[in-house]
Amino acid sequence: MKLNHLDLQVPDVQRTALFFERYFDFEHGSNRASPAIAILSDRHGLVLVLQKLKDPAQAYPEGFHLGFYVDTEDAVTQFHARATSDGLEVSEVTRNNRGTMVYCKAPGGLLVEVNCRPRAS
Repeated sequence: MKLNHLDLQVPDVQRTALFFERYFDFEHGSNRASPAIAILSDRHGLVLVLQKLKDPAQAYPEGFHLGFYVDTEDAVTQFHARATSDGLEVSEVTRNNRGTMVYCKAPGGLLVEVNCRPRAS
């Protein structure tokens, strides 16, 4: 069994879709003008569905996030530089026993992690 799609509720569907297209190379496969839904693909079997959040008072629990693994620490630092340059809310690069990582806020406050896991010795 394989996880093949994720459906997230977001305050601004198309702005969030653009974020995933720009930073994570998702492909928009639905009506770009729809304020209600966007269907994105990572071209590797994962579909990301973004739907308009019906109740703006609702929020994801603290610590909830999406994670993207990358192959190199350089990819993490490049993401950090690009996100910072674009004015996104982004953490410092952290290195620990879980790898090299950075967190940033997508539109609407959705937390996203970019992580290079440590190499097995």
